[in-house]
Amino acid sequence: MNSILDNKKNVDIDDYFLLAARNWNSQNEDYSAIEDSATSIKYFDNYPDAEQLFQNGGLSAFPELKGKDIKLDLIHVRFGVNRLVLSRMVV
Repeated sequence: MNSILDNKKNVDIDDYFLLAARNWNSQNEDYSAIEDSATSIKYFDNYPDAEQLFQNGGLSAFPELKGKDIKLDLIHVRFGVNRLVLSRMVV
């Protein structure tokens, strides 16, 4: 079952996962900010679905980034604290 949620309103705000994707720019020094306009985010209510999409490169969830080099981060948000779980470059 695929549990990609369209927005943050549909998740338990105390425990959810998000997949953040943004264009890779070698001149950019800070890729830790996820809440900027250059970052696309998808929300998940469970880890297995989020991890599967991360391992598949995330392109099905972010078609606007197809053909570009992207930085992909899987983040667990627990009680408002972001914890980086996995990170990779997709080319």
